[in-house]
Amino acid sequence: MWASGFVQKPSASASDLVKLGAVGSFFAAGQWATVASLSAVAVSFTHVVKALEPAINAVASAFILGQVFHPAVYAALVPIFLGVALASASEVSFTFYGFWTALLSNFALVARNVLATKWGTIGDMGEDKVERKTNQLAVVTIVASIVAFPFALLLPNGLMDFYEAWELAVSQGESPWRLAYLLSASCFHFFMYQLSSFWVLSQAPPITHSVLNTLKRLVVIVFAIVAFDTPVTAQSAAGTAVAIAGVLLYSVTKSQCSKKG
Repeated sequence: MWASGFVQKPSASASDLVKLGAVGSFFAAGQWATVASLSAVAVSFTHVVKALEPAINAVASAFILGQVFHPAVYAALVPIFLGVALASASEVSFTFYGFWTALLSNFALVARNVLATKWGTIGDMGEDKVERKTNQLAVVTIVASIVAFPFALLLPNGLMDFYEAWELAVSQGESPWRLAYLLSASCFHFFMYQLSSFWVLSQAPPITHSVLNTLKRLVVIVFAIVAFDTPVTAQSAAGTAVAIAGVLLYSVTKSQCSKKG
């Protein structure tokens, strides 16, 4: 994007890069924790736990940004906690490792979003909010990649084992072109997902971003259950429904309280 001139090339001081380095570190930690959870439990369950994001964001926004809301807004978070607890208690694939890493990813990604908002004006990142957020994500992604690289290189089944894994996949009938496409498409769509997320952050406060993110999880949960034929108990389905309904209640309550000042 910088080479083509589509986005202005940013410039930042050393102190700016330190702040963006903190955002990038939380980004890397959040992505690691998400993938770790997905490796241990069902995709749908990971996203049920990640529905707690608005609650964590409400607390983080109060401490870091000084955004304190009406008590009714915080009360509206209770159904989200109850729904996640209900779904967790009856989840077929439940493991503590999968639960805690999903929860950790919430804290890390909320910290990324809140700090990205707090330091949204640092450095010369562009002319308008969207361009600044685009450049901010680009720099943060580079930092996150640098932070993650040593772990990706040294952990078992990491980059050191990439060639062996590639050869195994090819020997089992996978086309090298298809493997290359899947890797490239995964990287492209992941970056565009993060970019659209940052564009929303440029137009809305972090807590609204979290609510929208949770509604997105509803789509992911339903699709994952269907696509992966995930077994779902009645209690788990009820817990998921309560958590999603809690997010909608929270969104409406916050909107009404904001209108009343």
